[in-house]
Amino acid sequence: MNANLHGKPTIMVQGRADALVQINHASRPYFGMNQLTEGGASKLSFYEVTNAQHFDAFLSVAGFDTRFVPLHYYNLQALNLMWSHLKSGTPLPPSQVINTVPRGGVAGAAPPLSAVNLPAIAVSPGSNAITAAGGAVNLPN
Repeated sequence: MNANLHGKPTIMVQGRADALVQINHASRPYFGMNQLTEGGASKLSFYEVTNAQHFDAFLSVAGFDTRFVPLHYYNLQALNLMWSHLKSGTPLPPSQVINTVPRGGVAGAAPPLSAVNLPAIAVSPGSNAITAAGGAVNLPN
């Protein structure tokens, strides 16, 4: 409730297009509160994925296939990043927006996913970094 993770390394991954658990009412405010609570000692990394929503099972449905990318792909990346962090001390990438590319095409017959659609979580996000200051979460477009 107070967003105090007591210095525990944590990763949050959420799709920007999540209509079930809206990002403005879940991950973003939690990230902002954590930054107020723990400040520079926080070990929270927040990855916001564009064109991703809550139900990957719907990606085979016509219309979903052309507009959305699988969020589970990033959940697996996050788990591997955390494993590497805990096992080898590899730093977790900073909070960031991951700009994906929808497949497009014809609803029900979208082209296959490729690396173009699903860029990796960046070690250095540059202009895609998510930051917080004074309780406000700053998001790149």
